[in-house]
Amino acid sequence: MGVHHGHILRILRDEGPQSRADLSRRSKLSATTLTHVTAALLRDGSILEGEVNGPNGVVGRPAQAVKLAPEARSVAGVHIGAGNVQVAITDLLARPKATAAFAFDTEAADPDEIVGQVSRTITELAAEVQVETSRLLGVGIGVPGPVDPARRTALASINVGWRNVPLADKLEDALRLPTTVEHNVSAMALAESRYGIGKNVPALLYIYLRTGLGAGLMVDGAPFRPGGHGAVELGHIQIVAEGKRCACGNVGCLETFVCERALMDAAGLKGAAPDNLLARVEKNSPAWDVVVRHLTTALASAVNILSPDLIVFGGHLGEAPQSLFERLERDLPPRIMPHMRDILNLKRATFGAQSGAIGGAAVALDQFFYSGALH
Repeated sequence: MGVHHGHILRILRDEGPQSRADLSRRSKLSATTLTHVTAALLRDGSILEGEVNGPNGVVGRPAQAVKLAPEARSVAGVHIGAGNVQVAITDLLARPKATAAFAFDTEAADPDEIVGQVSRTITELAAEVQVETSRLLGVGIGVPGPVDPARRTALASINVGWRNVPLADKLEDALRLPTTVEHNVSAMALAESRYGIGKNVPALLYIYLRTGLGAGLMVDGAPFRPGGHGAVELGHIQIVAEGKRCACGNVGCLETFVCERALMDAAGLKGAAPDNLLARVEKNSPAWDVVVRHLTTALASAVNILSPDLIVFGGHLGEAPQSLFERLERDLPPRIMPHMRDILNLKRATFGAQSGAIGGAAVALDQFFYSGALH
């Protein structure tokens, strides 16, 4: 498959069914080239012929209209967090067909064991939805930390203790499926931009809170990958000059105040973090004020530097009480540049608990389907 095929698929994904005439104008392809491209996509089932409403409600002839066939193929998405893994099989619009999850011990996080479990889980889910594993387009893996520019290796995952782990090579050996690796929150940002509330948003910043605090940025429909590594380290903005030692080696980082461990301590909780963690912290007013104040400071810095039109909150932040959003909407504007005050929008993530796996699937779809590189 070539670049023209990917271009046509992206138009149908983002804009819905199109007449061939509209596709030709939109893609700037000649009628002859478009005919060849659509014929190939029809043969492999990626698109279907059907009716489409034209100007003034006129319905085009079926042979002249085409649309994406989302159920035609599937990908696997994987999210590796600190102590947990999500896996999903999705269609071509990143809609889950089947999902699973499993836990692992971060103190003894053997990459080979985790890859083996991921491989078995993908195989089981594929069987569940009656898709041959070999028919999957590929696998996208979100990892907690930066990745190499080729998106095959997890470079440094602080909360898991990994360095330079070639996850794509390992999973390709296990499954014989093409695999790509991405910073997990960048993958979530991509999913929101392609399939969630971030469609047509020029700049989207996604902030995710679980064990730690991570961020990912989409700019003009493309992942922002500083240094080629993907991660936007919002959690490691230094908030106070003298403070607790952070896992990164610095002191006073935002993540020393806004992470599961600190929030559990603030809420007086033991054991596993509950889904309503921030609501529990809110009951402790002094601790809540510290969390919100420091989060606001970091967000103000991020907005002034990155100028996002939309900030999406996931993980514990996506489940936060409405009072957090009210505080941020009140306290952020005076601390950001005037031209950003009327633009900025704060929203909860679309995909909830499945955000990580759907992010992995979105990365796989970009790499192995909508690029036109593999079909």
